[in-house]
Amino acid sequence: MSETDPGKTSSSSSGDDFAARLAAARGRRDAGRETTSDVAARNTGQLGLGFRIAVDLLAGVTVGVGMGLVLDRWLGTSPWFLLVFLILGFAAGMTNMLRTVRANDAARARVAAERREREHKDAR
Repeated sequence: MSETDPGKTSSSSSGDDFAARLAAARGRRDAGRETTSDVAARNTGQLGLGFRIAVDLLAGVTVGVGMGLVLDRWLGTSPWFLLVFLILGFAAGMTNMLRTVRANDAARARVAAERREREHKDAR
C-alpha cells in the first residue's frame, strides 16, 4: 500500500541526474560572481584604509609607550625605557602600516588582473 509521489522517482539514476543538473546550475550561477576576497578588495574605500593605517600606527606607539612606562617605574630608570620603546613602537607601527598598504595594493592589482583576464575571455 505504498503511494508514489509523481514528483519523486525511486530510481537512483534520477538522483544522479538531479545532482548533475544542480551542479551545472550552481556553476552557471557562480560563473559571473567574484569571490569574497575580490569584493572586499574592491570595496575597501580610501577612508577605511586611512583609518586602518592610523590605528596601526597608533597601536604600535601606544604599546611602546606603555611598555616603556611600566619598565621605567619597575626599574627606576625614568625616561630611558620610555624613549627606547617609543622609538620601537613607532617603528613597529610604521612596519604594520606599510604591510597594510602593500597588501591592499596587491589585492587591488590581483582584482584588476582578474578583471582584465575575464574581459579578455569575454571578448573572444
